[in-house]
Formats: sequence, structure tokens, C-alpha cells
Amino acid sequence: MRNKTLHIALAALATLALTSTMALARPGGMGGGMGGGQGNCGGDGGMAQLSPEKQAAFQKIHDAYAAKTAQVRADLGVKMAELNALSVGQTPDQAKIDAVTKQIGELQAKLLSERTQFRIQVSKEIGPGVAGGGCGGMGGGMMGGMGGYHGGGCQ
Repeated sequence: MRNKTLHIALAALATLALTSTMALARPGGMGGGMGGGQGNCGGDGGMAQLSPEKQAAFQKIHDAYAAKTAQVRADLGVKMAELNALSVGQTPDQAKIDAVTKQIGELQAKLLSERTQFRIQVSKEIGPGVAGGGCGGMGGGMMGGMGGYHGGGCQ
């Protein structure tokens, strides 16, 4: 019985990891993460307010950021799935849970650092407020904030 439970947990973990990786690879990411929402934005600072040249420049910066963080985001998805599998087992191993939780924190810190650098670069090269809140803002993303660019209400 224990073997069957282990196999089910491993299969679920593998499926979740694969699903997470596929979701991160598509435009829009998980939870509206990478690439979401450059469409019709109203209000100040929206992508629609930028010239086509600035939009293209933003897209180039964004694509570089997405490529640079893709592996970290995929690793984070795997670790989140691993944590989930560890926490729902019949006899959770707190030491393993703590170790994976620490690894998740380290990955989240890497993403936050990269996202901050992205925002600084966009602010310098495109203009302030483009990567900051509202339409075309940062946030949302994978697992409540780890994705990156998020279209904050844009179509």
C-alpha cells in the first residue's frame, strides 16, 4: 500500500512539474505571469500610450527578462510541487519540508531580484511607470507574485 501511495505521489509530482513548466513556457505564464496584457490599457502609463518603437523596446527587454528567469521559474514550480507532495504524505518529514521551503525562498529571492532589475531597466530605457502598477505593471505572476510582468487589468 505504501508503494502505491508513493507511486501516486511521484506521478502527481511529475505531472504538476510538467504542467508548471508548460504553463511557464506559454505567453501569460501561470496566474497571468510573463507576457500578459500589453493590449488595450486605459489611464496613465499603459502600453497603449507608448509609441510602437517604445513598445518594441519594452518587448525586447521583457523577452530577455523572461529568458533569463525561465529556468528559475521552472525550478520554483518543481519545488512548489515537491513541497506539496511532501506535505500531503502520510508521515510528512518536517526536515525535508523545511529544506524545500528554504530552497523555495531562495528561488523567490532570485526572481524578485531579477524582477527589480527588469523594472529598473524598463524605467531607464522606456520611461517611469511602464513596469510599475496599473496597466502593464509588475506583479501577479506565478503563485501570487513570482511570475514577473503582469498586465494588471489590460485586455
